Amino acid sequence: MNKFIQKFVPHHPGTYSIMLALCWTAVMALSLVASLSSLRREITTIAGNIAGAYIDKDVLYRNWNALHGGIYVPVNQGLAPNAFYPPSMPDRDVMTPSGRHLTFVNPSYMMRQIYDLSRKDDGITAHITSLKPLNPKNAPSPWEAEGLRAFERGGSEARSVVAEEGTRYMRLMRPLVTEESCLACHAQQGYKLGDIRGGISIRMPMGLLEAGLGKQLKHLALAHAAVWLLGLAGLFAGSLGLRRRTAERDLALQELRRANALLESQATTDPVTGLLNRRRFSELLESAIQESKRYGLPLAVIFFDVDRFKSINDTHGHDAGDSVLKELAVIVSGMIRKTDILARYGGEEFVLVVHNNDGRTARMLAEKIRSRVSRHSFLHVGQVTASFGVARLEPNDTAESLVKRADHAMYSAKHAGRNRVETCCDCNSVAA
Repeated sequence: MNKFIQKFVPHHPGTYSIMLALCWTAVMALSLVASLSSLRREITTIAGNIAGAYIDKDVLYRNWNALHGGIYVPVNQGLAPNAFYPPSMPDRDVMTPSGRHLTFVNPSYMMRQIYDLSRKDDGITAHITSLKPLNPKNAPSPWEAEGLRAFERGGSEARSVVAEEGTRYMRLMRPLVTEESCLACHAQQGYKLGDIRGGISIRMPMGLLEAGLGKQLKHLALAHAAVWLLGLAGLFAGSLGLRRRTAERDLALQELRRANALLESQATTDPVTGLLNRRRFSELLESAIQESKRYGLPLAVIFFDVDRFKSINDTHGHDAGDSVLKELAVIVSGMIRKTDILARYGGEEFVLVVHNNDGRTARMLAEKIRSRVSRHSFLHVGQVTASFGVARLEPNDTAESLVKRADHAMYSAKHAGRNRVETCCDCNSVAA
């Protein structure tokens, strides 16, 4: 699971910075969209409240008329008797002693007159409507008809923003309840006290409030842009710091890796010859023996030692002796396969593990190495010889026993005159 997470988690500070910038941009975009949506909802709420205030005012006028049981006003060019009063209604028209012609105006007729007078360029209109109007002009529009049916099902208000004739309007309507003063005209329609007789509807263009929306939107967008840029600036500054700290961390890691590599090399490599040291060789020999036994492959060890190495150091100095060891390591390394294991075992002793070789082929290789070494002219020293011992892996061998048998064979070669190759024997004599 950790490897899976590491695979998809970016580690470069530039990648982090880009991701954070994208996230910050997304947050600001969402904030702007939410703010715009909130502003539009607020404007819609304000429009509904204004429309409600219009209706409250109209209801107040209507109640004043109803409180007085209707009023009489002079008939003139602006007002004619209401032709839709029922015939049974008495005293629709009266004549004063002074000869003035008055006509009866009930609350609904008065509101229609007021609505006709109040039509202005702002486009706000009001309408008294009913599903069963006495006056055809009071017939409902489709939106009003839907609201009136909702009132009959118990609704108390109809409100929505609609598009009509290419313009967006706030539509608001509240019910008209049948009162005692209404029965004079509407009892013949079957209405009773408390019935929903119709509604008062307001239609207000949203453009009246949305005219200043563009400016508010511009200010809102500029404010978000400023905050967004400040955020990006902060992210950029943070990115620079993160890059600097990441560079310092990477440099420290490189130094740590170099130190670890040096320690690993010092722990596994002979400092003079550059070959594997005895500890690392023992680890690899254990693995080679296990592999050989598992797959039934032959394995052999060649143990060799520089003849009379003490005399070389005493005569030519230790630097010359180290030079001989280095040259010997180069010669042997060039004659073996990459899969073979060559190590400095200690002092002037070397050990070689040859994979997939039995004792005979290992002895042939040892003989080639011996011959090549004996013909080589070493710097500062001249001719140098070495003695070789060969042992093949036996079923009961361990790493220690295998090397020990090759070591015994090498000492057997020294005892027999040096500059020789001997296979495993039981000789325990030690030559100087």
